[in-house]
Amino acid sequence: MTRPAMRWSQRLRRAYGTLAVLIVTAAILGAGYYAVRQRLQPAEYQPGEDNADITASLARGLPADAPPPRFTDVTREAGLAGAGAFAGARTSQLPEDMGPGVAWGDFDNDGDDDLFVVSAGGALGLPDEALGESVLFENDGGRFRRVEDFPAPRIRGMAAAWGDVDGDGWLDLVVTGYNALHLYRNVNGRFTRDERFPDLPGFWAGAAFADFDHDGDLDLYVCGYVQYVQTDADRARASDHYGMSVPYSLNPASYKPQPNLLLQNDGGGRFTDVAARLGVANPDGRSLSALWHDVDEDGWRDLYVANDISDNVLYRNDGGRFTDISHPAWVADYRGAMGLAAGDWNLDGDDDLFVTHWVAQENALYDSMLAEAQEFPVPVPASVSGPAAPAPPVRFIDNADGVGLGQIALRMIGWGTEFVDLDADGWLDLVIANGSTFETGDRPPRLQAQAPFLFWNRRGEHFHDLAPFDAMLAAPRVGRGLAVSDYDGDGDMDVLIARHDAGVQLLRNDMPQGNWLKLALRRPSASGALAPAWGARVILQVGSETIERALSSASYLSQSSAVLHVGLGSATGVDRATVVWGPGTSAPIGPLAANHAYEIVRGTATAARLEPPAAAPRDPRQRQIEFWALQRAGMDALKRDGDVVRAAGLLRRALVLDASHEDTRYYLGNALAAAGDAEAALEQFDRLRRDSPQSHRAHARWGTLRADTAVSETELTAAEAALSTAHDLNPEETGVLLAMGEVGLLQNDLTKAEQRLVDVTRSNPRSAHALFLRGYIRWKRGHAAAAAQLLERCRAALGPDWKPAGTTAEGDVTRQAHSEHTPLARFVEEWNGNGDPAAAYGDLDRHLRGYRQRLRTP
Repeated sequence: MTRPAMRWSQRLRRAYGTLAVLIVTAAILGAGYYAVRQRLQPAEYQPGEDNADITASLARGLPADAPPPRFTDVTREAGLAGAGAFAGARTSQLPEDMGPGVAWGDFDNDGDDDLFVVSAGGALGLPDEALGESVLFENDGGRFRRVEDFPAPRIRGMAAAWGDVDGDGWLDLVVTGYNALHLYRNVNGRFTRDERFPDLPGFWAGAAFADFDHDGDLDLYVCGYVQYVQTDADRARASDHYGMSVPYSLNPASYKPQPNLLLQNDGGGRFTDVAARLGVANPDGRSLSALWHDVDEDGWRDLYVANDISDNVLYRNDGGRFTDISHPAWVADYRGAMGLAAGDWNLDGDDDLFVTHWVAQENALYDSMLAEAQEFPVPVPASVSGPAAPAPPVRFIDNADGVGLGQIALRMIGWGTEFVDLDADGWLDLVIANGSTFETGDRPPRLQAQAPFLFWNRRGEHFHDLAPFDAMLAAPRVGRGLAVSDYDGDGDMDVLIARHDAGVQLLRNDMPQGNWLKLALRRPSASGALAPAWGARVILQVGSETIERALSSASYLSQSSAVLHVGLGSATGVDRATVVWGPGTSAPIGPLAANHAYEIVRGTATAARLEPPAAAPRDPRQRQIEFWALQRAGMDALKRDGDVVRAAGLLRRALVLDASHEDTRYYLGNALAAAGDAEAALEQFDRLRRDSPQSHRAHARWGTLRADTAVSETELTAAEAALSTAHDLNPEETGVLLAMGEVGLLQNDLTKAEQRLVDVTRSNPRSAHALFLRGYIRWKRGHAAAAAQLLERCRAALGPDWKPAGTTAEGDVTRQAHSEHTPLARFVEEWNGNGDPAAAYGDLDRHLRGYRQRLRTP
């Protein structure tokens, strides 16, 4: 009975042994297979890490003809250090993290790009008065001066954009932010906030101007982001994104979308929101950027909107109405889209679109197929009736991976971006500001920094990132907005990055350059004033090559220069330029020489060469030599030749080289006043007052000119205050006291005026000017005999050789070239010596009555 059991037990043991061997063998083989498979396949990518299998393998070796990426951080040197700083500690809420942007624009019409820097403000818990300031800077030849009287409030800012909304030839400014939407009107270089503009509550992001309906004035599209709701409970919640913990209050998906605005300009300074009526409110999109661009080249500006975690939208402009063609055009991009740029990167004759995205989503290069559709149109069946063939379809194909722009961006979060020819070789390069929305482990939490991209375009074949080869470019930063401009007027394009946590950074382009051309495309308003022609497109024939450029800018919350920059490589000029202004309107112009700037105005058939704003030499000795040459030439033009317009231009150029020279600024003000530009002259005298508060002549000249041009009691009171300051600085000088007496007359305060004028004649009994005006006061009070006696004293004080203004004696060979007169001086100068008070004072009396009427008339 036991032997069969023993045999079974031995068999069982052998079976178990065999099974164990098989299991161990399988485990060893499995482990080996897994190890080999892991070695042969790429590692799984985690956002934020440097993964050689994906990112580094895409970085081809630079070709031998790649230019060296030479950029210099000139932020502090240019006077921009600290501009746009964020105040306080972040509290992990969405409105704190999305901004800010920057905007280049020539607000003072002096030929160079000035700058508006938006501040993200600060933490949501801070009071408004503690927020960081948004700042307007005037460009003085590559160095920037803050415009102190700009009325910008402290807001949690997002975007800024320049546009001449009222057609007066001066750029106005729109600024967006969290619960902020402001328009600032520019009147001769001075700004006031337009209280009529719809300052609607909302989370307002990108803003873009265009005359979408071709009625002659600029309209405005404003992106709405999310309907943010601030609660402590939301801040305590979090969700997982790509392995990272993201607070609920930083996730845009946590909040409903904010519909967008299309503010149609009625031509009278008022705007009406027509977004819903025209179907472009995009109520399901969390919009961050908008680009007006004629993608189908029919002359009407189409609209592309970048949305966060929702479909991007392309609205085709059908004669002032809109059709959503996002899906048929293959650009309904459902990713986290932030920045936009447009340009013909491959010179195939149509403009392409570039979109920056959130982490792990790649960036997109939508290559337009319009040129191919125009070259190989689809045959129209014979059954189709009508005189016109159908327009070619608008189609785009995402080619980012194929040219080196896709997977290399997987670990980055991209924001501001622009197509720009950084080495002027004729091919558009691409620059991108990166910066994470993920937080560091610090307390309070900060945002993770990332290096920017600087993609050099090798003849439309491939983009190579040059940033790692320049230590300054390779430095990580929390980038947001980005805009480009030739801020220093040296012919190459420079880059400005708005950093969320550290203000702006200005990067001067020092790369080797080819030849170039700059084009200022202008449109005249109904009044004849000129402004940038946003949306205009120029087609340049350069030998056998055709280069197209359009005047449009989107980036992210930012606006680049309104002057088109075109790289020409080795070409010495352009054979022909054709400007497409709108539907059915184009004009051929040319030829144009390289390395010059031209202004082309719609309705004209010529290009006017622009004198470049003086670029400040970097050698101090050379700067001084050039300054004194310009200063002397300006003074000769003013005092010897009487050419006040030429004098103003020369003295402006001298101030670019030495902005602190008081004499130059003072006489520039006098030249501008003599040329009839009183507001520009007042700005110069006001700058002199601020820079040199003890300057008697600055306060005196500002006061007399302000009094002469005042249109309100407030302005006249300000003039009197300035004259009083000048008098306090130098009580012995009677000219200011005389002007104060005139102000008394302008105010119709005869007692005040007489007291001041008597004080003048006590110090200077032969002051013909004071005696003449004292006679007027006596006459107005009914004392004709006393007035006649004062006229006799005035005539005697003028001396035996006196002649009334306008008469010329033999031997007179010079004339006064400029005027520093008080408001009523001309009535003394033009008096013909008549001793009858009624005849002597008739013109003065009529002038004073008209002046006071002007002050009462709004």
